[in-house]
Amino acid sequence: MTTALPGAPGTGGRGPDRLPQPRCAEDTPLAWRIASLGILLGAGLVGRAAGHSRMAWAALVPLVGSVAWGTLRIGRASHRVSTASMTAHPSLGDLPEVTVVIPARDEVEVVTQLIGDLARQDHRAADGSPRFEIVVVDDRSIDGTGRAVERHADAVGLGSITRVVRREGRSIADGKGAALADMPPEQCREVIIVLDADARIKDDFLRRAAAHIAGGIPAVQARRRVLGAEARRLARLQADEQTLDGAIQRGRWETGGCSEFRGNGMVIRRDVIVVAGGWPAGPLTEDLDLSDRIAAMSGLGIPWVSGLEVWESPVERLGDLWVQRLRWAEGSIRRYLERGPAVLASRRLSRTARLDFAFYGGQLLVPPFLAGLVAGAAVDRRADLVAITLGSYGVGGLALAYQALGHETTPAGSPLERRTRVLRAGAVTLFESLWILVVPAALLRLATRCGPLRFIKTPHHAQPWMVPGA
Repeated sequence: MTTALPGAPGTGGRGPDRLPQPRCAEDTPLAWRIASLGILLGAGLVGRAAGHSRMAWAALVPLVGSVAWGTLRIGRASHRVSTASMTAHPSLGDLPEVTVVIPARDEVEVVTQLIGDLARQDHRAADGSPRFEIVVVDDRSIDGTGRAVERHADAVGLGSITRVVRREGRSIADGKGAALADMPPEQCREVIIVLDADARIKDDFLRRAAAHIAGGIPAVQARRRVLGAEARRLARLQADEQTLDGAIQRGRWETGGCSEFRGNGMVIRRDVIVVAGGWPAGPLTEDLDLSDRIAAMSGLGIPWVSGLEVWESPVERLGDLWVQRLRWAEGSIRRYLERGPAVLASRRLSRTARLDFAFYGGQLLVPPFLAGLVAGAAVDRRADLVAITLGSYGVGGLALAYQALGHETTPAGSPLERRTRVLRAGAVTLFESLWILVVPAALLRLATRCGPLRFIKTPHHAQPWMVPGA
């Protein structure tokens, strides 16, 4: 069934389909522009001054100390979570029903694979009927995504529980968050699961997700994994980056911090979204914005648990990777500027959680500071300072990546050899250095952008997938 949303021509919604006229102030308050420019220039100038004065070593001490402290704290906590039994028991009875929401724009190549995965789900009643429904928000697709979903859902026996909600019009809000916002949580079942159109899941994913919620967890983030990591180097780097990020988030949660959603594989109890005010329609990173609102209003970090995994397509081209990371970085900066004061002032959060939020947000200062410090040291020919600065930053990342990869296995299921683990930890640490360039670029973009925000989606292509453990 296809439903047209307000804003489509002839629906009597938002009126005629007009392209909005760009305005430099739109979606970017002047205070945010000043703040982002201040962060970029201020941290860079402090780094530059430190790079050619006696301030250098004084600046390095807190930098190295904070990296070492954060690495040790998060790494040890993540290890405890990984070795603990965090998996919800898959055989719990009377599990809640689920609404799977899939925002999709021009995803005909991948979304039918996900529909096939959903057809194999074992979250069913005793008579075999599904205890879930599927809502695909077809966000102005021009490749026939909605029609392909309907045809495939009928073919695999899910036609009666699948809805395609069509968004129309160039004047409507852009982005994944806006697409989600057009599916009100009040119209969903008890548990809402958000999957990207390119997601792949095992047959017990919905049941395990529902079991976590039934066990008393109001929201949970599935671990994200990358398809094709064994065949392509760029995919492998993204896979190890996801492993590292998952270890950090698990560590933050274990230590009482403000761990966060990561978009694909979000599992949330319906009433939690309602209390938080519904889906955030405007942000570039709706997952981070929702995480902050839940934290500020409910005092909850987002648990990352083992045994719940979602697989996704890698970014295949470096240009697309840059665009994606630039969007992530700008979205993260915006969320700190908009939601940061409420999170830091929330009395529902512990002092540890608020300190964690501040520490994690403070990382935005590191790339421009490092750029200024290295530039100053290079001009003054302080090779020792450059080596120590970048070396300390790299060693912390290497140690955390090595620890995060400790629970990874080969395709055959055996633990990684130490040499392989070291090489992959080194490679992903270098890959992560991309953020030293991305964050300053995002700060500059936020300070100078004109017109409304535009969500530039990442292209997805069908990937071969062998079900892990099958």
